[in-house]
Amino acid sequence: MRAGPTFGGLAILIVGLLLANFASFTYTVEVAKDETKIIFNNERIPSIGDSVAREIYLEQGWVFNVEGKISIPDSNESGQIDFFIMNSSEYQKWKTGEKDIEYVIRREKVSRFNETFIPQKNETYYLLFDNSEDTTYKKAVIFSGRYIFETKAEEIREEDILKQAGYPLAIIGAAFLIYGLIRKPEVRWE
Repeated sequence: MRAGPTFGGLAILIVGLLLANFASFTYTVEVAKDETKIIFNNERIPSIGDSVAREIYLEQGWVFNVEGKISIPDSNESGQIDFFIMNSSEYQKWKTGEKDIEYVIRREKVSRFNETFIPQKNETYYLLFDNSEDTTYKKAVIFSGRYIFETKAEEIREEDILKQAGYPLAIIGAAFLIYGLIRKPEVRWE
């Protein structure tokens, strides 16, 4: 037995085994997660004469999506309306009959719609279903609306890079230990 390689290999083997079993550590990070909130779920407006509006408060940066279809009540036919999304000040202008209105979304004579937008500031928006172009038939609307926003959530992660270094160290230490035990000591003649 050679003392140097034997005890050196034993020390490396012990350090490698300790690293392999106990060297991982945990830490916390903030992770961005997208969350979806349903505001209108297949809401039905059974009869639109001239127009109907629904209001919703949205915050800046949220992604808002609304989709729906228009039909003529008590029939299987689809109908057409004008669909607008506007903020509250533009909605007040529209109610007073002004023509110079800035719409967030403006779709005319649609029978289906699927629109998405990102609000530029925190405020109340109006979904306006306008049937004033064709009042011969009242229209029914079924629509859904949802918004997607980003939240921060804390997530615990485990780091085990030192643990991965422990196994090779243990193998190297075992090799030195075996070498030191097998080799006969040198006899020094002085």
